[in-house]
Amino acid sequence: MQAFRLNRDSCVPVKQQLQAQIRYQIAAGLLHPGDQLPSLRDLAAGLAINVNTVARAVEELVREGYLTSHQGKGIFVADDPPGPAPGAALRSLLAGVLATADDWGMDAEELALDLLSQALLARGPQPASGRVILVGTARADLRRLQRQLESQLPGAQVAPALPEELGQIPPSAPVAATLFHAPALRDRQPVVLAGPDARAALQRLQGLPAGSCVAVAAADRVQAARVQQSLEQGGLGHLRFRAATDPEGLLPLLSEAACLLAAPSGYPLADAARAARPDIPCIREPLVTPPEAVASLRRVLGSPARPPRVAVRSSWV
Repeated sequence: MQAFRLNRDSCVPVKQQLQAQIRYQIAAGLLHPGDQLPSLRDLAAGLAINVNTVARAVEELVREGYLTSHQGKGIFVADDPPGPAPGAALRSLLAGVLATADDWGMDAEELALDLLSQALLARGPQPASGRVILVGTARADLRRLQRQLESQLPGAQVAPALPEELGQIPPSAPVAATLFHAPALRDRQPVVLAGPDARAALQRLQGLPAGSCVAVAAADRVQAARVQQSLEQGGLGHLRFRAATDPEGLLPLLSEAACLLAAPSGYPLADAARAARPDIPCIREPLVTPPEAVASLRRVLGSPARPPRVAVRSSWV
């Protein structure tokens, strides 16, 4: 068990802070079933709060099934507390998230509030008649492709989605995906928004020896991680992907990289890489929908094969 701490300046009440820390330590494997907690008075004294506040916090955790209280013996972690127990995996995940947030100048509470806001506000696109789900690497890419497709598919609705949002969408919804994300969606038979040359170049990565280094150029590590995850799920898990988000990180990779993949936000990095090493194969994720992809979507959606008189408005992502 790690010591409990309170942030007096937080907007979160101290009772909820204490409860959250107890739940977290149980889920993270820092508190185990049967472990005894300090007494109510010791907890109150150590945290410099009213003992009644501690008592109410503990009573609620007992009702939730996280703790048990035995008269005359003390407070213990329940034998079978609710929820999953990911242990070290949870600690590792949160440590990485906090490190990234710190790099961006965010403190832990700001990050927590933003996560809560994202969970409350983000709603995955829902399928409807004449609607296609558009999957891409970044919001900016999706907005640009959405405008193109809505102007080329009169009457169709294009619903943008990042790869991690697909779990909210029924498998029957028609999908269009950018080059790097289509392999992971092969069970959905997506329309690939790339020409045959780009698709063939990506397919050739299958022939690289296991452990070959492939650099992924993108504006940030989140975008690079999306590309890596989709390609690994799409059958390229034998490769060793390395993210490059700035020239200082990319140039050292060029000596060992067998190939360079460039998300649209990484185009400038790809240009710098080709200037430094002209022979490195480079696959760019296209941001222009090829005619054959538009024709495939028309067949899927039953849209008429004629250009619209006016551009259809594009909703905001």
